[in-house]
Amino acid sequence: MSEVSKLNDEQLESVSGGAGKTKWGYNYDDKGTVTFADKTGASIKISAADWKWLLGKYNGPIEDPEYYLSTVPVKDVSSILDQHHAGTMK
Repeated sequence: MSEVSKLNDEQLESVSGGAGKTKWGYNYDDKGTVTFADKTGASIKISAADWKWLLGKYNGPIEDPEYYLSTVPVKDVSSILDQHHAGTMK
């Protein structure tokens, strides 16, 4: 009889078999949580609702809010989300 190998939680988190990628290549899982990363390699996990809210805040001349969001550093996105959750950002 063959032995069954199981993944532990840490190994499972590193598996890149999520639900897919956004237009600009950010991974998202089966719950819609997006792993947003900037050019420095810093990253943050953004819930599906927050991702939709962030993209909805863009009012630029080109209809590609994810492109413009991709140019924002993770620390700034994190700050924007903190303000949003605190109710200090509309």
